[in-house]
Amino acid sequence: MTNSRQRTIIGVTVVLFVLLAVLIIVLDWSEVYQIIGKAQWQLTLIALLFTMISYFCLIFGYVLVNRVFGIGIGWWRLFKVGFVSTALDSVTGFLGAAGHSMRVVLIQQSDIDAGEVLAASIFHAYVNNIMLLLMFVVGLISLLVSHIVYGGSAIGLGLIAAILVVALFVSTAIIFIPWLKSKLLHFIKTVWHFFTHRDITPFLTDLDHGLTHGLVALKGRPWALTLLLVLMAGGWAFEAVVLWFCFGALGNAPSLGVLLSGFGIGLSAGNLSLIPGGLVVQEASMAGTYALLGMPFAQSALTAILFRVVSVFVPFFISLPFYVRLTRKD
Repeated sequence: MTNSRQRTIIGVTVVLFVLLAVLIIVLDWSEVYQIIGKAQWQLTLIALLFTMISYFCLIFGYVLVNRVFGIGIGWWRLFKVGFVSTALDSVTGFLGAAGHSMRVVLIQQSDIDAGEVLAASIFHAYVNNIMLLLMFVVGLISLLVSHIVYGGSAIGLGLIAAILVVALFVSTAIIFIPWLKSKLLHFIKTVWHFFTHRDITPFLTDLDHGLTHGLVALKGRPWALTLLLVLMAGGWAFEAVVLWFCFGALGNAPSLGVLLSGFGIGLSAGNLSLIPGGLVVQEASMAGTYALLGMPFAQSALTAILFRVVSVFVPFFISLPFYVRLTRKD
């Protein structure tokens, strides 16, 4: 993306975020004032620590995937590319499009095919989303077993889980079933040519080759796949710990089942929305889910905002110097 477009996205994001905070304060100022007055802000420092650990797991997993997929550049450069692209993704959203694009631009400059870079990035995102779904399912099962939800609430949460499971089954089929993947790539090529009058066959061929080569390489390295799954699960687990400390900073923290359910629903809704970073959608989904599960709405909404600041905005601004260095060296 151009610098002007980046500034526009960041500006819109900040404005929406401020409007959300103002809306919550206007709705219930007295309760918000009490929560903020009693907040234990030192817990946010612990939340920041776990945010960094979560990012490390996610980025090291990205480095591992690239190594297995045969992307032959230095691990430190891969780590920096993974960091800045992940931080950008958390702000812009759009199903990871911005992060994938940045990785292609920054790595392709090292004379590596764009399709192969995108293949590694897509597979990493796929495994990462599987781990998020598993955490949500664990939380939902915990709620159902403990009878915290029942009736219409249980049905609603079950439908959300079913939609996410179907989406992941479809994406799994596309990645692992050759003829289905070929059909999708052909459809993308046709649509792209219709709107842009440009042929992207070489790029899609590289993408297909990169996915096929990477999956074959993973089959021969079961330890790499195991380590990747552990890293992705750890990344989301530490991210949930960040949310738990954000809750603790503003009051009482929920049980594990409640925490993971709101966490999974909020992040999934934000990722699927077309709003930059899922802003407002993620916060509203989290706050609504936690309120449905018995948590105070004001605390839930403030926690969702604090979670956004700690897990998204702080890492994004930390990543900016790394981005500048990457582009200057190129």
